[in-house]
Amino acid sequence: MRHGLRPVLAAGLLTCAAGGLLAGAAGARAQTFSGVGAAPVLTLPSPERAAVAAPVAPPPPAAGAADPVVAERGPTLRRLPSIAAPMRLWGENGRLTFAFYATEAEARAGGRFQVGYMAAVSILPDTARLTLSVNGAALGSGAIDGSRGLRSLAFDLPAGTLSRGFNRIDIAVAQRHRVDCAVPATYELWTQIDPETTGLLAVTDGPQAPADLAAIGGGPDGAVPVRLLQTGGKLSPRAVERALAALQAAVLLGAFRQPAAEFAPSVEAGDGLALAVGRVSELAASLDLAPLGPVTGPRLALLPRGAERRPVLVVTGPEEADVTAALGQLEEIARADRPGTPQGRRALADAGGRPVSGGETLTFADLGIPDAHVAARTHRIAFDLALPHDFMPADYDKLILDLDAAYPAGLAPGAQIVVAINGANAASTPLGRPGGEAMTRRAVVLPLRLLRPGQNRIAIRAELPRGDDRACPDDAAAPTERLFLAATSRLTLPPLARIGRQPELAETVADAFPYATAGRRPTLVVPNPDRDTMAAAATLAARLGLAAGRVLPFAFAAGRAGITGPTVVVSPAPALDGTVLAAAGLDPRAVFDAWAGRDAVPARESGPALRRRVLRTDGLAACSALAHPAPDAVAEAATRPGARPSAPVLTDAAALLAQGVTGPAPDDLITLVTAPTAAGLREAMACLVHPRVWARPAGRLAALSSVDGGVAVEAAAEPRYVATLAPAPGNLRRVAAGWLSLHAGLFGLAGLLLAGGLAGSTHLLVRNLGRRPE
Repeated sequence: MRHGLRPVLAAGLLTCAAGGLLAGAAGARAQTFSGVGAAPVLTLPSPERAAVAAPVAPPPPAAGAADPVVAERGPTLRRLPSIAAPMRLWGENGRLTFAFYATEAEARAGGRFQVGYMAAVSILPDTARLTLSVNGAALGSGAIDGSRGLRSLAFDLPAGTLSRGFNRIDIAVAQRHRVDCAVPATYELWTQIDPETTGLLAVTDGPQAPADLAAIGGGPDGAVPVRLLQTGGKLSPRAVERALAALQAAVLLGAFRQPAAEFAPSVEAGDGLALAVGRVSELAASLDLAPLGPVTGPRLALLPRGAERRPVLVVTGPEEADVTAALGQLEEIARADRPGTPQGRRALADAGGRPVSGGETLTFADLGIPDAHVAARTHRIAFDLALPHDFMPADYDKLILDLDAAYPAGLAPGAQIVVAINGANAASTPLGRPGGEAMTRRAVVLPLRLLRPGQNRIAIRAELPRGDDRACPDDAAAPTERLFLAATSRLTLPPLARIGRQPELAETVADAFPYATAGRRPTLVVPNPDRDTMAAAATLAARLGLAAGRVLPFAFAAGRAGITGPTVVVSPAPALDGTVLAAAGLDPRAVFDAWAGRDAVPARESGPALRRRVLRTDGLAACSALAHPAPDAVAEAATRPGARPSAPVLTDAAALLAQGVTGPAPDDLITLVTAPTAAGLREAMACLVHPRVWARPAGRLAALSSVDGGVAVEAAAEPRYVATLAPAPGNLRRVAAGWLSLHAGLFGLAGLLLAGGLAGSTHLLVRNLGRRPE
């Protein structure tokens, strides 16, 4: 059946997947294997339902769960945290890595780990396997079946498999095509991990102490909701500032890379965390504090999950000074070292990319990539690097990838290793010797200009065709090794040019520059503090604090406020005046004209249709609510490797991020986040803070598209340069070389002037030498 059937199956297989997904989404089957504000107080309206919520499909029941009553007393699913890597594993192999926190009770009791997935029907189920590893040790594997829609595998976690703290979880796949064994057919292979139904199944009461805050579970879309308790009907600017500080500390402590904050008058049940900050007398009216006992001083405590409430982190005391002291305790815990295994702590540290500063040499082993004996037709590895916020991307030097590898005789013409940086092909090296080759330190030169401040993804793809790939070998035949890629292969970074540029959104999302280093206190301005806008502003403040690695001391200003010093403005466009838009480098008339008539959020796709599209296109639930429905074939084609999203225009933008220089000081900078409506602003912020989206804004302007959820950027024509390091000759030379590489015309003119000067001086010298006729 595997030979010669491709023409017959080509159309039918995709149709089966579409129908199978709808059937599988209803219930997947589980298999088990071993400044000064204008308004002094804020009055937020009564809570409203979120404008757009990702549809929630219940997790598949644990094996043996017979009815809803039993299921309620049984294991609950705690999902994996959001990561920056795509959840779709393309080709014949792939791996995803997560830093997962386990409490002492969870580590001691064990449980099961469930992986929800959907796969292409072109995968041969006889040989395709999904493997789960914990802290580097394989726990088990199961067959991948792409013919029945959404499926799940469950792996037993014996007691002691997890350790208290952070653990490394790896999900790896190995898959091959049913009927076509050529290299191009490998791009038809994919397994989509479903974040909604993937996580730890365990009987647990959740975290019991603030130090275990990272064990808080996220929602179906991966976000961790953080509900800021609003006591009474009014919030003073001081109360908002205190709540923002506590929110940032909680996000840092919990390592919540996709926070979703909101102000609300009650804690209620649900996913995520509630945060209560204030004096005991203020909180007592909205929250039962009896479990805390007498509170006579600063008190930091976590009230565990109850039947009618989510976990509540309480920061309180009898007086304001006590609340401030309790908040200091929370920040101190957030700065402490995290418990966990060495592999888990390394995975946590690398969640935003391996931090580098220039001049390092990293081997594949350092990056967690072992020796690979490759028998597949394609092989993929990828890793992330986190560059400094003041890195200057320009061609003043080269990034060198030295490959230690070997390949045997028999590879067909076209065999090669291709390196991509941030989705753009950077270089390749052929594997073209007919008799094979052993490569030692084969240098592949990569351009620095493709890198950016903050997180960067470097992907290495080996294409290994053979002449006999036209016919699939028998299943019983032993696979032939096509490539050996050694873990001693290494990446060498040159010394980097370090200088700040403004406006440059990439530096702000990388390290909250200049707000984290400003000499003055940064200001968060919300001209119209309604509930949706305040949720967006708090979420942005939390994500900037996580980028900075510390709590940013935001001052809060409501209403119209002066734009001085380091300022962040969050507002729907109708609430802004032209001076703010102009300060951020936007044309007020163009913005208002483009968004005219968009005073309400249009009806969005929801329910099974949205869930189906998110899984089939490797979409993000938080961002897919922004996008209008698109045909599956078109949307899926846009997610293939190498596909580039079209640049959105202003009329298609769900939100704008703009940055402008407002004064001569290095921290005189305004960052504006705006959208057509307050509800749309909250939706767009939920998308923006996802780890896959957060690193994309750059330049002076970034538009979050409402068509495909992508980010289009516009660079500043002539940014100003801000010193971030003490003057050093080497760095100054690299900065000058980088500046000249970015201004090729001036570099050419300077070269011509130097050549002209040399020619003139040579002429003057030569004409005065030798004998002269008399």
